Amino acid sequence: MLDGDRGWSDVIDKSLRWQSPVSHLPLRYALADIDVAGTTIHAGDPILASFGPSGRDEACHGPDAGVFDVTRANKSSLAFGHGAHYCLGAPLARMEAEIALPALFARFPQLALAVPAEDLRPLASFITNGHESLPVRLL
Repeated sequence: MLDGDRGWSDVIDKSLRWQSPVSHLPLRYALADIDVAGTTIHAGDPILASFGPSGRDEACHGPDAGVFDVTRANKSSLAFGHGAHYCLGAPLARMEAEIALPALFARFPQLALAVPAEDLRPLASFITNGHESLPVRLL
């Protein structure tokens, strides 16, 4: 437990919602005409599924959807996909994070960024989120 109420699983869930590791799914193409909220996607049109922005959807997560908050009640995200396309490895990924994070912070309780957060450079990728490097101090 991180504190009396929130544990590492809360941090993991909120991290996945707030900054999904996969931002966009590679292009797919509509096989038939599809009506989505009054807009027609025609057969053959490209479709780009955006997982990342869904975690910050104010209609789903409220007006403060862009704020990282481990106490947020809504834990939903598309970080591991949805329905028939839900990632089979999701339980293993969660278990790995729930083991690794407490071990990392137990070993390095003063772990901190070695640079200001605004100096971190995002990966030049349309598909994944992350940083080119993550310099830390292991105090």
